[in-house]
Amino acid sequence: MIDDEDAPVPRFTTSSWSSAGIATLDAVGHDARSALEAGLQAVLALTVVPEQALVDTRRSAPIRGAGNDLGSLFADLLEDFLEQIEFFGGGLHDVAVDGVLRRDDGGYVSWGQAFGTLDAASPVVVPHLLGSPTASEGAAHGVILHVSLQRS
Repeated sequence: MIDDEDAPVPRFTTSSWSSAGIATLDAVGHDARSALEAGLQAVLALTVVPEQALVDTRRSAPIRGAGNDLGSLFADLLEDFLEQIEFFGGGLHDVAVDGVLRRDDGGYVSWGQAFGTLDAASPVVVPHLLGSPTASEGAAHGVILHVSLQRS
């Protein structure tokens, strides 16, 4: 029996957009996959205004990332996700990270899906990374990702 009572529940926190167009987010998960997913959900919450009634379309667009460490993996996965947001805008309503694997060289590769109508929707202001994301791992706190975004 595995006792994961102390494992952190995947979650995220975000700041509001500052007058300079900067927002920060922290994502926590019990493993890399859940922390990455929480981080992408935070970006979705910051960039896309949710529709009143979500339509279950079962349509998705792939996202993928690779990096030498968890911070660079999150950066690459986030850049791919931001491209989907730029194209589909408000047509996206959810995101999932399906897997994370270690590469032979010690790095990571990850993949997932952005869900929505996948109809070109009203344009949203797509932010860009402000610096490199940071990641920390520890048995007590799981995986924590931190990143700042800036929109023009």
